[in-house]
Amino acid sequence: MATNSSLVSDVPMNKRSKQRLTPVYAPYLFLLPGIILLVVFRYYPAFSAVFHSLTDWDGTRSANFVGLNQYNALFSDPIFIKSVENVVIYTLVRSAVSIVMALIGAELVYNLRSYTFQSIWRIVFTLPLVIPVTVVFLVWRQIYNPRLGLLNQTLSAVGVDNHGFPWLGSPDTALGALTLIGFPLISGLGFLVFLAALQNLPTEVNDAALIDGCTRLRRIFSIDLPSLRGPLALIAILSINAGLQEFAPMLVITNGGPDNATLSPGLYLYQQAFTLGKFGYATAIGTTLMLMTLVFSVFILRARYRRSHDVEV
Repeated sequence: MATNSSLVSDVPMNKRSKQRLTPVYAPYLFLLPGIILLVVFRYYPAFSAVFHSLTDWDGTRSANFVGLNQYNALFSDPIFIKSVENVVIYTLVRSAVSIVMALIGAELVYNLRSYTFQSIWRIVFTLPLVIPVTVVFLVWRQIYNPRLGLLNQTLSAVGVDNHGFPWLGSPDTALGALTLIGFPLISGLGFLVFLAALQNLPTEVNDAALIDGCTRLRRIFSIDLPSLRGPLALIAILSINAGLQEFAPMLVITNGGPDNATLSPGLYLYQQAFTLGKFGYATAIGTTLMLMTLVFSVFILRARYRRSHDVEV
């Protein structure tokens, strides 16, 4: 009488392996919940916004198709043009400064010899990530207070008598003051990404550079920066996209004033939709913002992969 082992051995190996295989559709079943969430909360709202930007929808009544009328009105709107100018300046300055400062912080921590001090400074640079941004905005609004604010008090203490200058109340300085909120603008996310990329660099490269007499400053420009093209592109895209869509500091601190000096397209979209009920016009602003972020992202990616040797294009 044949034993169980002999019966199993009589089954061809290919047949047994096929019986143990997972169905080909099983991975897609695990991906299905994520795909559904993306479609419902990401893709459908985006396509809906594009569609409603071609209508006169007010959020309640049925939408009437008006073609490109909303865009014609948008690009002839001086307030919207002013908001775009504001947000481009705000985004470029903050992105450039935050990336440079995060890179400097990552280089300083990377060059520390003590692991304990590296851990301490990692906590110091990433601690602002857990602080609610609204609290930060309220603190900086108090710093810019014309009478009792820390900035004017400090300037008076060092002999600069500015008579309580209203940093957020003057059209000439409001946008600059808003841009410098959070100074020195060290991005916690950028710092972590750059530090992780530096720590993943082969130690043999740094050892060879040290043997050849390469200074730390020369190593940064000749080895570190070329090796960080990917992380730099990632952080630049995230920073620019976040900056172009920014509206929270404008809403909490200045409400777009004075004289629209700090108005952003995101805040203008909010006002048009939820204050005036012009949802069709607001979705046209949102669609324009989406196209702006797409153009900037493509430009950064093209610059990242131009003449690159770490990837095949």
